[in-house]
Amino acid sequence: MLTVRKSTLASLIAMSLVLTPAWAEEDAEENGDKGYAELIAELTAQEGLFNFYRNEENGETMLSLSNEQLDTPFIYFAQTMDGVVEAGHFRGNFRQTNLIEFRRHFNRIEVVTWNPRYTFDQDSPLSRAADANRSEAVLAVLDIEADDNGRVLVKADPLFKSQALHRVAPWANPNQSGPAFSLGQLNSDRSRIARERVYENNMDVVVDYVFVNEEPVVFGSNAIADPRSITISLQHSFIEMPENDYQPRRDDPRVGYFTQEFDQMTNPEWAPWGDVINRWNLVKQNPDAELSEPVEPIVWWIENTTPHEWRDAIRQGVEDWNIAFEAAGFKNAMEVREQPDDAEWDAGDVNYNVLRWTSSPRPPFGGYGPSLANPLTGELISSNIMLEYVFMSNRWTLGELFSQGAAHSDLHTNDDATMLCSLGHELHMGQMFARLGSDNRMYDDIENDPILVQGLRHLIMHEVGHTLGLNHNMKSHSLWDNQQVHDAELTQGVIAGSVMDYNPVNLAPVGGTQGDYYSYKPGPYDLWAIEYGYSPALQDPEAEEARLQAILNRSHEHELAFGNDADDMRAPGRHIDPRIMTGAMTSDPVAYAVDRWDLVNHEFGQLLDKGREEGESHQRVLTSANMLYGQYAGQANVVSRFVGGVYVERAYVGQDDDVRPYTPVPRETQKQAMEALADYVFAPNALESMHPVLSYMQQQRRGFNHYGDNEDPKPHQMVLNIQRNVFNHILHENVLQRLSDSSLYGNEYRLNEMMADLTSAIFPSADLTTTSQNLQVEYINRLIGIAGLGTGSSYDNLSQASAVGQLRRIRNMSMPRRASDEARTHYNYLHLLIDRAFEA
Repeated sequence: MLTVRKSTLASLIAMSLVLTPAWAEEDAEENGDKGYAELIAELTAQEGLFNFYRNEENGETMLSLSNEQLDTPFIYFAQTMDGVVEAGHFRGNFRQTNLIEFRRHFNRIEVVTWNPRYTFDQDSPLSRAADANRSEAVLAVLDIEADDNGRVLVKADPLFKSQALHRVAPWANPNQSGPAFSLGQLNSDRSRIARERVYENNMDVVVDYVFVNEEPVVFGSNAIADPRSITISLQHSFIEMPENDYQPRRDDPRVGYFTQEFDQMTNPEWAPWGDVINRWNLVKQNPDAELSEPVEPIVWWIENTTPHEWRDAIRQGVEDWNIAFEAAGFKNAMEVREQPDDAEWDAGDVNYNVLRWTSSPRPPFGGYGPSLANPLTGELISSNIMLEYVFMSNRWTLGELFSQGAAHSDLHTNDDATMLCSLGHELHMGQMFARLGSDNRMYDDIENDPILVQGLRHLIMHEVGHTLGLNHNMKSHSLWDNQQVHDAELTQGVIAGSVMDYNPVNLAPVGGTQGDYYSYKPGPYDLWAIEYGYSPALQDPEAEEARLQAILNRSHEHELAFGNDADDMRAPGRHIDPRIMTGAMTSDPVAYAVDRWDLVNHEFGQLLDKGREEGESHQRVLTSANMLYGQYAGQANVVSRFVGGVYVERAYVGQDDDVRPYTPVPRETQKQAMEALADYVFAPNALESMHPVLSYMQQQRRGFNHYGDNEDPKPHQMVLNIQRNVFNHILHENVLQRLSDSSLYGNEYRLNEMMADLTSAIFPSADLTTTSQNLQVEYINRLIGIAGLGTGSSYDNLSQASAVGQLRRIRNMSMPRRASDEARTHYNYLHLLIDRAFEA
């Protein structure tokens, strides 16, 4: 059991001051102080969890708490109602959840937060030292204005019109290079408490924070009217601790739920943790029935801003989760309702779970599904899903970045920075790829548009899955092989083991038959995960633990494969299992990538016919070319992860005889990946299919938007960026060292063999092209850096030696007998680079 420790001293003080002594009343009269009733007499009152009072003339506010509410934890929750992306704020952004207590100390109320992470067995003498070396935080101190009839009254403006409860301005980033966008200083005079909602068990206070920066260095986007004054609208919510029979369920590494983490400070076990998963409190109406409706279902509201023609697909995306809940014993666990046009409640109210739509100037996501959980138990209390209209449009959010030479990796930093779900961006890219040959806009005829319907249902299911407590599963794409995944009669709306994966749009290879585009029904992993998280517990603790273990002991089964963001390999050099990767598909991602590359090359060959319309600009050609390039680059990253990879399995001891935690990727698979990279990424004719399109990749002129920038496409930079991103991984110091390390436990693709294959791919016998010249110079510079010639190197000794060996091999390569002047110049330059490096 988790216990809440209270401050004994604070409790005694609060008890001693419940009654106001006579001398205090006499002092109040002498000083002319007003009593409780007089102070609130002319104020507008809202009574509930706390009493909230507002002066309708000047807007000043006061807050009243009962003495019983002092020294009692409340759940505090902050979310952005509206903001600017540059400052890390956007509508619906769930920002902070913690515990807050109001503690009385003589004539003031201290607002205190504390961390419940560290727990003690109350029967252990060590529990008496539970507060040792731990720091609580006093967020604010409020003078008591009046104390009467068991209630205290304080001014609310100093608490809410400051950053005491929540840091609204972004924290300074020590790694920031160059000037950063700054909100400036909070101006409390311009800020205001915009509205409040007071209920019996919770209270919301919305504050418009105005920041002033008289001399901004970075102005931000056009979404900011004037960077000298910026408003961030933030909601503060206080929620009473739920009083019910909710029983936390323990976390397990074999299944992916968001959690509340607890360190058991008096537990002698090897893994002394008491982590619990986040989940809703579902209780069967009929506990004895195998399948029963819940006492209270999980209700979702479609916001009244949602176009009517989209609502059926959205409703289906929510209700299809009932398929998974039936595996846990619940019927109709999920309900969908539509917010009336005249609703008196707002989206953002924690009493409602709302599917919301926005159309932001700079969309921070395509879909975002956060939830609010009790920090003590993991019980989910409220959730919202934010959806961006850009998902439904032809608006290419990345503009001309690719064609102007931006690196592909630059466009995938959102998850690393904020851990937001960026599936919507990937789906938007896939939507546009899937409809290259269509003349229809994305939302023209949604009911007869399987691409859009399946994509929208998938997006909704994915984000709803987050609100059920599930985190990502980047490993589930291995459910089918490359032939099965295109057979719609077989897949039946399930192309991956989980809707929580980041799959590319599933387009048929050139000449193939089109199957399902996306998963739009829960997969086998989803059913299994919901069964673990939501199936009702048995009364007997030992029987319950045996039941949970029986569910978890299936984790090694193929269709239940799981790996989340903590293991995925999207960042170069990070993590080790190539099967846990965004953008991958099927049980053979390398073969799938080859099919995708062939499809991209095919579409580039047809783009001028499909993308140009009489009387229109060439914007569609540019946008389509950018998107095709992004698809090509993404699959290059997927394939590169198999080189030096190690498969990870988290099955427990005794679960299966054939399971090992770490198994190096088989040599033939690593070789297959290297050969694919040689043929499609490092080849002299890589992306040659794009060449006929280059002279048509023109952005539609808009005012002076491209002033100062040369608008011509940068194809050499585009191709080199794909190749650089592959180098960033396969030549990363972690990967090169892992090739050697893993050879001690089974890897048969040794470091020197991989480096030799890479050199052969980059220096083929084919004719020398300008793109291959670019690549070869880049490769030699990378080898010089790895070897540490002239400078220090962070690489291990074996990697440095291998790099030196490849440099000597390249230096000894003979120049072609009938080499052109261009080729001779290039080879002389390569020799110069190598000679200088060895002489340094």
